[in-house]
Amino acid sequence: MSNTKKFLKLFLYAGLEKEEYHQLLPDIREENRQLLYVFSQISAIMFLLLFIASMLSHGFATTNSTTYLISGVLMIVILFSTVLYLPKYPMLIMPFVYLFEIVLYSFGIRISLLHADKAAVSAIAFLLVSPLLFYDRPVRLSALIAAVVAVFCALVVHFKTPEVWESDVWNMITFGIVAVAATVFTMSIKMRALSQSRQIEYMSQTDLLTGTKNRNHYENRLPHYTEICDTNLICVYADVNGLHEMNNRDGHPAGDRMLREAAKAMQQHFGEEDTYRVGGDEFIAFRANSDPGNLPSEIESLKEDLRKKGYNVSFGFAVGKKEDGHLDMFHLVSTAESNMFTDKRDFYRRSENDRRSR
Repeated sequence: MSNTKKFLKLFLYAGLEKEEYHQLLPDIREENRQLLYVFSQISAIMFLLLFIASMLSHGFATTNSTTYLISGVLMIVILFSTVLYLPKYPMLIMPFVYLFEIVLYSFGIRISLLHADKAAVSAIAFLLVSPLLFYDRPVRLSALIAAVVAVFCALVVHFKTPEVWESDVWNMITFGIVAVAATVFTMSIKMRALSQSRQIEYMSQTDLLTGTKNRNHYENRLPHYTEICDTNLICVYADVNGLHEMNNRDGHPAGDRMLREAAKAMQQHFGEEDTYRVGGDEFIAFRANSDPGNLPSEIESLKEDLRKKGYNVSFGFAVGKKEDGHLDMFHLVSTAESNMFTDKRDFYRRSENDRRSR
């Protein structure tokens, strides 16, 4: 790869491939939402304390009280949005991130313009720090930095004395270049770290053969279903028939294909997040707050689709109802497993492989 292409990839996607960046985008948004929650809390407290201090003390920047109040109110709006709206509308996370940064930049520029005969400090400080707080593509953060530098330079030329504005302009341009370089470098490190973290998390939770969640993740998430269940929880237990015979007859690659087909069918019906491989040939899936009336026909359709591909899978299901805030997960899974064994025994009684009945 040429140096130009490397630089473009670094500048556009923080060193990630385009496809890798888009796959990571949901995680980037969630990381930014959590960071926004923390930083907006800190900023809101800071601005409101400054506002109170300015109102109580005649000598403490009383002319800034309106600026402190407006900035504090905006931070409170951002804070409540991260809790009430942004989890439901993740596409709005980045606009709120940029609103947060614009509030900081505006505050810094406002403070820097108060004294026409003094050099700017606050605006430069926010220029260097603000872009490093969140995750985003360097090209967009660099565009924001360039816009802030341009606005600041235009304002200081208009409001400050000639002896001061020339120094401010050169300082702002110089530190703007430094901010862009630091942003590109830092975003590359942060994005790579986030990508590696998600890969490690994926591998720790996922069965690499079938792509379903693994048993470790299944056991960790069982309490989650008690929390999200409002009315009932459906548990479906599946066991692939004839895996051992297929491995012996056609080889392990054929057995692996059978497991992948069964897993794919389960995921299509019950979702990728709620389907688990819990044993060599066993799968479990959950569905919360759903009418179980159509489940028997749905399972029969699922079994028929797999039979057309030459595979047989035994299924059992159970429906648990949440009563007084309690749901017995152990009994629910055990009942579904027991019903699966009943289906499995019926299968082998009807087949030539009755020696495998259990």
